[in-house]
Amino acid sequence: MKIGDLLKKYRLSRGKTKKAWAGDILSPSFYARVENRSNRISAEDLIDLLHANDISVVEFFGQLNPQDRLVNERRYQFLFAINEAYYQDSKADLLKIRDTICKSNLPDKSEELMILDVYLAIVDDEYDSINQETLHELKDRIFMANEFDLDTMNLYCNCMAFYDFDTNLMISSKLVKQYQGNQNSLIEKNLLGIIINMLNFCIKEQRYEEAKQFINSANQIAPKPEIYFYKNMIIFFTNIIRYHTNSDEKYLETCHDIINDINRIGMNDFSKEMAEFLQKNIK
Repeated sequence: MKIGDLLKKYRLSRGKTKKAWAGDILSPSFYARVENRSNRISAEDLIDLLHANDISVVEFFGQLNPQDRLVNERRYQFLFAINEAYYQDSKADLLKIRDTICKSNLPDKSEELMILDVYLAIVDDEYDSINQETLHELKDRIFMANEFDLDTMNLYCNCMAFYDFDTNLMISSKLVKQYQGNQNSLIEKNLLGIIINMLNFCIKEQRYEEAKQFINSANQIAPKPEIYFYKNMIIFFTNIIRYHTNSDEKYLETCHDIINDINRIGMNDFSKEMAEFLQKNIK
């Protein structure tokens, strides 16, 4: 089944008009042409559309023809892998995607397999298993990018641990400048994820001055429900940095409040990691 046909099937099953279904993501006229296959929807807009209408990305892609998934819509596969499998630590889903790519006639599949192997190593927390030649090739690809698309942005966010601080500072500053003001929710999530990583690095390296530009950029992104967690993490790291420049206990109290909130929603292991990070970095 084609993307437009599948979107129409879901829309009709929910009893929605094209205007209601497209919402604020696409104009009704453009969306109508997507359903009729005369327009192609971007990867970012498709994922936003699925999320806005409470459709499982995994379920949606599972119903597309393999040829559509892998040849014509390559970018969707990576958005799926990164946003669904990677962030859910789903090694099984990543392996399914890898198997499908291996069996496909996708051109240049070596690049896709290289990226997936890196994600699998990260999910398994087995960084040493990554072939060094593969790692250098991946790092060079990100480093040499003149412009970041969503795929490269996702890739960089997940691979920042492979770079030294100054290289991350350069790449992150370039990326934040490119996407500042973009209101696409997927872009905002990835941008905040990159900023959170950089604030983490700034604290570990005690380079608090460099953190200011990233805090300012994060604060320019308007709060909304889908980025609530990311905003909380920005506040957490910001208050650790503020404590180092002004040893006021109120900053630590805010950090503890956020840790407690994260614990209350059931992310117990993550809240423990946050508490350990705080304790280690306020000495």
